Amino acid sequence: MVQESPETAIYNKIHRAIAERRLLPGSRLIEDQLAEVFGVSRMRIRWVLQSLARDKVVTLHRNRGACVAEPTVKEAKEVFGARRLIEGALAREVVRATDDKALKKLKAHIKKEITAEKSHDRAMELRTSHDFHTLLAEIVGNSVLVDYLRELMARSALITAIFERPDVSVCSHFTHSRLIELIEKRDEQGLVDAMLGHLNEIESYLTLYEKEERPVDIKTIFSGL
Repeated sequence: MVQESPETAIYNKIHRAIAERRLLPGSRLIEDQLAEVFGVSRMRIRWVLQSLARDKVVTLHRNRGACVAEPTVKEAKEVFGARRLIEGALAREVVRATDDKALKKLKAHIKKEITAEKSHDRAMELRTSHDFHTLLAEIVGNSVLVDYLRELMARSALITAIFERPDVSVCSHFTHSRLIELIEKRDEQGLVDAMLGHLNEIESYLTLYEKEERPVDIKTIFSGL
């Protein structure tokens, strides 16, 4: 087993803390503090923060430094809109490109999802679930598309962690197993429909609505006091 680098380990810990909402959107990530906590140099921390920023999980500000990203409702809807456009179109190519080796890899990934779900580590669940979608893109073999989808998956994972309703219980391996069955049957349209339905279902689990700002009438509030 390949041992992960210190930078990768720190990246995963910060990403997990964000996904589990121990680090809330807008929280400042101060280099000196992180360097002390993880026992590494500021240079390594800076590399980690830049990697998190590339994945849209962290935002780098010129004057404030690094902060946990604060995706808006509008951005969340746009991310899922982009996923529907790309993954819906990609579904046909996946069916055409999938061979026995790719099928074996997809089925092996389902086992990873089941393990992640049993761990009750929501950050791991999200990461493993989103990795399945990236894996589909890798089967097609378009490296540009894979890179773009990886970015979308990272943003989607953060959005899900922030906006997901607390009453939702998700077992992604059931849905992903059904997608694999459609791939095995070479059912292109069936996979397109199922993929779009899957993405719509995920979005329905999120509380994506703008909070209404009600005008404050100071006179009414303090009248009669």
